[in-house]
Amino acid sequence: MASSCDICGKGPSFGNNVSHSQVKTRRRWN
Repeated sequence: MASSCDICGKGPSFGNNVSHSQVKTRRRWN
């Protein structure tokens, strides 16, 4: 269940994945 937008056409952006235990990991959306 990916909530990334393929239509926006933005470059590789970086964000955080927050798991069920509130652990923030680096995530790259490309």
